[in-house]
Amino acid sequence: MTKKPMRVIIVGAGLAGLALAHGLQKLNIAFVIVDRETTPRDRNWCITMSWSLPLLQKLVPASIFECINLCQPDPTTDPTEAGKYGIAIRDGSTGKVKIRTQFPGIRRVNHKKTKHHLSQGLSVQYGKRLVDITVGPDDDEVAAHFDDGTQETGTIIVGADGGISQVRRWLLGNEAAQEVLPCQFMNFSFGLPADSAQWLERSLGPTIEVAAHPRDMYMGISLLDKPDTKKPETWLFYILAVWKLGDTSDGQGSGSQLSELRSRMDDWADPFKTVVEMLPDDTFIKQDKLRIWHTKPWNNHQGRVTLIGDAAHSMTFHRGQGGNLAIKDAYELFNKLVLVHREENDQKEAIDTYDKGALLRGEEVEISRQCTMAFMDYENLENSPLYQIGINPAMQY
Repeated sequence: MTKKPMRVIIVGAGLAGLALAHGLQKLNIAFVIVDRETTPRDRNWCITMSWSLPLLQKLVPASIFECINLCQPDPTTDPTEAGKYGIAIRDGSTGKVKIRTQFPGIRRVNHKKTKHHLSQGLSVQYGKRLVDITVGPDDDEVAAHFDDGTQETGTIIVGADGGISQVRRWLLGNEAAQEVLPCQFMNFSFGLPADSAQWLERSLGPTIEVAAHPRDMYMGISLLDKPDTKKPETWLFYILAVWKLGDTSDGQGSGSQLSELRSRMDDWADPFKTVVEMLPDDTFIKQDKLRIWHTKPWNNHQGRVTLIGDAAHSMTFHRGQGGNLAIKDAYELFNKLVLVHREENDQKEAIDTYDKGALLRGEEVEISRQCTMAFMDYENLENSPLYQIGINPAMQY
């Protein structure tokens, strides 16, 4: 029987899916990339890119990688200086630096900007919500079925569809469900009047300001975007705040989220305390949860279905590894697909090897979870993985 030519179906146009698509396109390997979104999400955030940047450079066109600085909240930020500054973990009550974790050339990139930047040169099909997957009778092809009645047929489906991955749910059923961590989580953007915005920018380093408070609370403040560098009133910042559930007030009542946050800031140092006081009273903070998924082995159906990025290992942000591992997955899977395309490796064997690596990389889910919980256990923070390995990769596979 004639072997079908490779055609890769990438479900999800996030960092991992877009990076993989570029790699395939450079080698003229047939693919299609789809995404369930029809309009951009209403939320935005920043991602720490560090050790994965050399891998991204190998996947995307030079013209895209050379302009990656444009994805920073402030495109003029010098990555060399950012690398020297690193990420300072402060004592929330005094503002003093407890530990500074560094990585050369580190970049904080705006998620929306980065997705838009990486989508250049790719024909992403939007509004494609996956509803089913079928595998051919001879395990030689696979089809992705979407809620608009269309389908795509190829030789492999790659689930790059994030933490609530439908590809993962098809593979694992109820085992694909995420775990909700026992904490209150706030993640929101905001603007300020021009003078206040300038003050806050001067108070922040080139990456993100992070603090752990003796009241067992975490907060991070970062620049998110500068739509107009000459108009500070247009600048956007964002706050991440986390504390354990179970206090007398846990954010689940009828009071506003902003009131809840303000009630916890009395003994915080600046800029954390003052910026929360400055927030407009109508600042909307959506109730949110921290969700993770501990990677479990999946049946790849003779190498026809696999996962990358958050679909393969959903983790918290406290060690800045999610984006880096998404690119690492894309790079590793790309290399395996090239071997199959060149008929240097059997597809089942190649994808089995990739899946084993993804499972090992999934150990970061637990490492990051430990960091998250340590930020809410001030007395034991110094025993956390963050103090041992910083933002370096925890494994080399």
